[in-house]
Amino acid sequence: MILLPIALAFQVQVSVSTGSDSAERARGKLQRAESEAQSEAGAPPRRPRTFHRIPLTDALRASAFKDPGARDLLLRARVARLKQDSALASYDATAYQRVSAGLGFKAFGRDRLAMRAEESSHVQWERGMGALVDVTGARSVVPIVGMVKSSANSRGGSGMDISGMSPIPYYPGRDDLWIGGGLAQSEVDEAQFVHPIAEGAEAYYTYQTGDSVLMTLPDGKKLTLRELKIEARWPKWNLSVGSFWFDETSAHLVRAVYRISLPMDVWAEVKEENKIRQQDRNNADSANIANGRAVDTTVNGRRRPPRRNGDDNPPAFAKAMLSPLKVDISAITMEYGLYNQRFWLPRTQALEGEAQVSFMRVPVTLEQRFKYASVNALAAPLPIPPRTISPVTALRDSLDSARTPTVLRDSLVRAAVRARAKELAAQHDRDCATTGTYSTIQRRYEGTVSVAIRIPCDSAKLANSPDLPPSIYDKGDELFGSGERAELEKALTFGLQPAWGPQPVTFGWGLSKTRYNRVEGFSTGVSFSSALGRGYTATLDARGSLADRQLNGDLSVSRTNGRSTITGTVYRRLDVMTDFGTPLSFGASIPALLYARDEGAYFRTWGAELTGTTPQWGTLEWRLFAEQQWKADVNTRWTLFGGGNDSRFIANPAAQQANEFGGALRLHSSAGLDPAGWRLLGDVRLEGAGGDLSYVRGLVEETVSHSLGSALAGALTASAGYSGGTLPVQRLFYLGGLQTVRGQTALTAAGNAFWLARAEIGTNNPASRVIAFGDLGWAGDRTAWKMPGRPLSGVGVGWSLLDGLVRFDLARGLYPSQQWRFDSYLEAKF
Repeated sequence: MILLPIALAFQVQVSVSTGSDSAERARGKLQRAESEAQSEAGAPPRRPRTFHRIPLTDALRASAFKDPGARDLLLRARVARLKQDSALASYDATAYQRVSAGLGFKAFGRDRLAMRAEESSHVQWERGMGALVDVTGARSVVPIVGMVKSSANSRGGSGMDISGMSPIPYYPGRDDLWIGGGLAQSEVDEAQFVHPIAEGAEAYYTYQTGDSVLMTLPDGKKLTLRELKIEARWPKWNLSVGSFWFDETSAHLVRAVYRISLPMDVWAEVKEENKIRQQDRNNADSANIANGRAVDTTVNGRRRPPRRNGDDNPPAFAKAMLSPLKVDISAITMEYGLYNQRFWLPRTQALEGEAQVSFMRVPVTLEQRFKYASVNALAAPLPIPPRTISPVTALRDSLDSARTPTVLRDSLVRAAVRARAKELAAQHDRDCATTGTYSTIQRRYEGTVSVAIRIPCDSAKLANSPDLPPSIYDKGDELFGSGERAELEKALTFGLQPAWGPQPVTFGWGLSKTRYNRVEGFSTGVSFSSALGRGYTATLDARGSLADRQLNGDLSVSRTNGRSTITGTVYRRLDVMTDFGTPLSFGASIPALLYARDEGAYFRTWGAELTGTTPQWGTLEWRLFAEQQWKADVNTRWTLFGGGNDSRFIANPAAQQANEFGGALRLHSSAGLDPAGWRLLGDVRLEGAGGDLSYVRGLVEETVSHSLGSALAGALTASAGYSGGTLPVQRLFYLGGLQTVRGQTALTAAGNAFWLARAEIGTNNPASRVIAFGDLGWAGDRTAWKMPGRPLSGVGVGWSLLDGLVRFDLARGLYPSQQWRFDSYLEAKF
């Protein structure tokens, strides 16, 4: 559960050809056979788990319900959740699943698809037998490594392993809240996701009835749906908040939308898990000693590894490199349909989440849809072969019984897996030659469900299946009911929050808080943060820098509903004048440290602000501020290769001292995921301020890209800004440098108006794209807008990697400076 969104996104094994086709097919086939052999063997048996839960007292029971109807509905829903309707004997359904993951370094950047995999299947289930799955379509893309055309992989080549991807809509004991699938647990366990309906959940949640809806069925029968609002008693990653709708008659879940009440701080959770695990070990050892038994030195049947330095926590260098390391699930939505006027079966399910690894962000979505052709109408028993014990399982069990040393045991099991994989690969070849399909048998959901999967051997047939959408890059609005999902997500308001309950302070530091520039020199920071409850989080950021010997910091209180955030901050900070790029990021610090390429213009501020972000029309950000502004001097010219006085550092514009108050809006939008299709990136900004100097300013930037035939692709960027009133130096528009006119020195031109045009053409491979470009731009007084004179200009060549995540440019300035410049940076537009 710790990295659920990442695990869901990469449950599909994706491979990309690196050698000859025949060698790659053979290697891929064997890898997939090994995966199948491991799945066939199943996970090793676990020793009984120690459950951790808060004792449910009468006081907790009494405070859990905000009205009598909530208690009645919860208790009936709890019974219905575990009740298996024996009248449901079988069903025949089609299933469709899509898993998508993005990748980016900036909060405001182009939507970039790292990978996407989708599958359609025909699923038949029969009670007492299991499920028979016929895969009818499957394909995947990994655009950042050049796999942009959808492909499937049933036997070899580039593509994905689809053998374990097909979802089973329903099986006895299924958890109806679908938090990662699996079986419903009757009681809560706080070491995992604390199910809000399970026995004992009243110690962790409060309940209140909400609205009701009357539904009329085709036969005229009426159903009443009742809402149950569930809130966590305190904010924690494994507790949720949400809106749950139940059939008032049967108390079966009909629809739900919920989110985790707090993003998971993985490092803090690992520390807490290690603490609990060690306490469990100590308690077990003490009990064994007290009862005269030998101390158990095994974990899951294996010898317990020795602890080093008395600590199981990750090393400090890993935390420094990968902090913050957080996982958030912002929304899970699900809807059930009523079939045969009796059986509630899942119809659509979706998960939206994001992982943050240092300065890298990985948004993840998982979407599922099910359609039922019939319920309780199978004409004949399903041809599911009886399960046999895998030779790998038999070997592993015998080695465990003999208490074989861990290293030798694992080596023997790996060898058995490889041998079994060769047998399975040979069997698949024989099946494909005779029937055109191959089969695999799995035992899913803790061994309770036998699943027979039949997969066509023709990968082209799978990739071009009519059961899949026309393009893998389609949004899928109609397929997954995105409009209905958006309506459900509206229930996750600022009013639906975990209760007030301040949590322990977490400490943050590392590369993401470290930077280097000509004003501060080396600078790093630390943060102290505590989730308070009701959606509030208090954070103190402190930063120190060597060259200017300054201490800066932010003290903020934010509130979020998982999708929108409002933050109030008191601050003293180094701020940026320029509108383009992120000069205060770690990525921009590297060229500054290596070869004096610091393109930022800086000034100092202290004051207070109220900011907000919301997913409206893309991403809408607003800010209200009152602050004092003053200049920031250049305090260091040291570089790694230029010594202590590198003359390549540019001067910093002297900001005017001013007391200002005002507001700003920024709308960022991104559309299109297909690297060969239309992709748009837009940025609109408005700002106004009064005080010592009064002004308004606005900026619009649009980038459009598309393929030009099969071999080339191109991109155009147009940007313009205009202002009114008296702009201070720190709010002028600045041009020059890698983010505006390449080949020219940063800050070459400045003014209260500007325009900019950039054109790029390159090879049509987003994984590694060779580019030629040309830039034109002007900045000056707005009265000269129509007669700007000769603009800044530059041309050059570039190399873009991983769909623009990494970019290298060699530019030649044409006017006013004729010079060569080399730049390397992250998160390019093309």
